[in-house]
Amino acid sequence: MTTHTNTPSPVHLPDLSDRPGRGRRSLLVVAGVLACGVPVVFTLNITRMLVMGIDTDHRFHQLTGQGEILFALWLLPLLALLRAGWQGRRPGTAAGWAHLVLVAAGAGCAVAAPGGGAPALVGLIGITGSFVWVALPLRPQLRVGVQVDPLLMPVALAASAVLLPYAVDQIGLQNAATTGFHSENPHYFDMAWIAVVLAAYALLAGLLPAARVLATGFVVAMVWLGSAGLALGESTAWSLSFLVVGVLTAAASVVVRRQTPRN
Repeated sequence: MTTHTNTPSPVHLPDLSDRPGRGRRSLLVVAGVLACGVPVVFTLNITRMLVMGIDTDHRFHQLTGQGEILFALWLLPLLALLRAGWQGRRPGTAAGWAHLVLVAAGAGCAVAAPGGGAPALVGLIGITGSFVWVALPLRPQLRVGVQVDPLLMPVALAASAVLLPYAVDQIGLQNAATTGFHSENPHYFDMAWIAVVLAAYALLAGLLPAARVLATGFVVAMVWLGSAGLALGESTAWSLSFLVVGVLTAAASVVVRRQTPRN
């Protein structure tokens, strides 16, 4: 008679060896609160103004550069960095570049148009954002392979031809506003800032396979900008040009994803 012994199958537990310790996570929480506190408050306040109809003459800026688009470009990379750090993963290349581009573009625009407290705001973003990078257990890999995409790159160049002259124009308007509302509330600076950031998103998506996902954020922002412009009485030609570039980038991104082999 043969006796069969049932051997229990081994239980595969999740590997917790790479999880950051309590001290590291505490640093991430502190850095996250410092870095995300201001944009969260700004987002809630601008959203309140939109819902309650406060300063309706500036609704376009509230929806875009002064408000919702700027805050998305500000918050989302930080949240991606913090989430990866909390899990003990290396943050994605796209998140790292997106955050650095926001700070670098803001610094450049603040030098060109220093009125209205722009340098102080960009300085705050840079300092609090650096706390997040210091707290990360692993930092994003920024030096990655360059591969020019034959579809996304031409669209990125077209986007730059639309966005960068617009940014220069907005910088001029900001510097001309030496008195009045816009001298204290640098809406034109904000518009120039997001224009430069979006142009960088498009170029990075066209150059770096690891940053192709930035094309998605670019598409959403361009369609949002163009639609808001049409709805709120901005230049029709300007609004349509933003919409067209956004739609072209969306189409190119779909083709690129279909052509990319899946592992």
